[in-house]
Amino acid sequence: MIYKKVISYLIFSSFLFKGVSQNPKIIDTLKIHEQIRSFGLDEASLLFKSDFFSSIVFKNDSTLYYNPNGTLHLFEIQLGEDPKVSKISNSIYKGHNFNRLLFIHDEIVYSYGGVGLFNSFPGLIYFDFALKGWLEVDLKNYPQNTNRIFNSWKTGNKLMVLLSHYSESEKYNNDDLDKFTFGEIDLENFQFTKKYEFEAPLIKVSGDEGLGFYRGNYIYNSDLYTLFGYYKPNGTCEYRVFDKTLGILYRTSQTDALERVNGFSYLYIKESSIYFRDQYGKLNSFEINSGTTIRKDDFIKQYQSRVNKSNPYTYLLLPISLGMVFLFFRYRKRKNTGSDSSLDELQEIEKKIIKLKASTISKNNLDKILSISHYSYETIKTRRSSLVNQLNEKGNVKIERVRKQDDKRFYDYKIS
Repeated sequence: MIYKKVISYLIFSSFLFKGVSQNPKIIDTLKIHEQIRSFGLDEASLLFKSDFFSSIVFKNDSTLYYNPNGTLHLFEIQLGEDPKVSKISNSIYKGHNFNRLLFIHDEIVYSYGGVGLFNSFPGLIYFDFALKGWLEVDLKNYPQNTNRIFNSWKTGNKLMVLLSHYSESEKYNNDDLDKFTFGEIDLENFQFTKKYEFEAPLIKVSGDEGLGFYRGNYIYNSDLYTLFGYYKPNGTCEYRVFDKTLGILYRTSQTDALERVNGFSYLYIKESSIYFRDQYGKLNSFEINSGTTIRKDDFIKQYQSRVNKSNPYTYLLLPISLGMVFLFFRYRKRKNTGSDSSLDELQEIEKKIIKLKASTISKNNLDKILSISHYSYETIKTRRSSLVNQLNEKGNVKIERVRKQDDKRFYDYKIS
């Protein structure tokens, strides 16, 4: 035990001396577990030993949040030679949020989807630090008959999601088809946009059949990739890499050669490289796309291949596309012929905006000044962006988005 503490101290001290950010720092699970046990929680519900590394998200290199699978407990853990664990939630509920997507966006902790023994949760919740509890997000245009999140991943400010509409009260035969919807959730306005839908036999696409997958016992997220690890009975771990941009899950000869981590040793991603830090602090790395591909699950391709090509809506695609092309060129022509009046209009708007320098106004007030509040939502959004860019390019006034103080999900506009 003394030897382990000495090694731990030497490793940690060497990191500080070098001044290099080891992403992340040492995660001493023994010390963390001891502090968590002091809260007097049900040990069986935490599944600490098997699920800890799949239930954490990093705020930064030194701070992480731990939300045990199947519970609404949330802990903040300050990493270091002597990690400090704080229980920041009042929630005690345990239920159907296993295999959910846990992530941080704009410094807010979110949990999306999840399943339990007899039920599933098809929504998005976030942790309110003031209330010390979880609240559900009201998702706009979200299909009301969604029963389960079959697959999901975060890329940028979007959630890519595959929704299942199967009702668990129904009894399915092997040949019965379930309806699936693939789309995205914008994390700026929490609006769902459907990309396409298809049908597939639910029983045959569960598990490792290809439409979704179990997230495993270890998870590490970066902007472009996610590492998933699956513990084996012999003490090893099988790792897979998920490409968030392409929607492809890879198992390669390089990831198969990796050892199971314990916190002192650790596995993480920086840019397009995978780094393995052993228990003595030595780093080895390799490119994500190196090695031989042993297995490749292309989810986007599989979803698209199941779309019914005979769907009557597909026959409307050509005339709609031609109509859009016609409208585009007509708009370009009108824009070119009306450039003088547009310039006059911009100058009038600029005069109004200059009077508001050193102030912050709401989005609705800005839309009124820009004379666009009577348009549809999408048109307002497009024209607002265009006009703000034109005004900023002129340089006489600067308009920038700032988060609302009372609701960080929305924005006001600062004039300077």
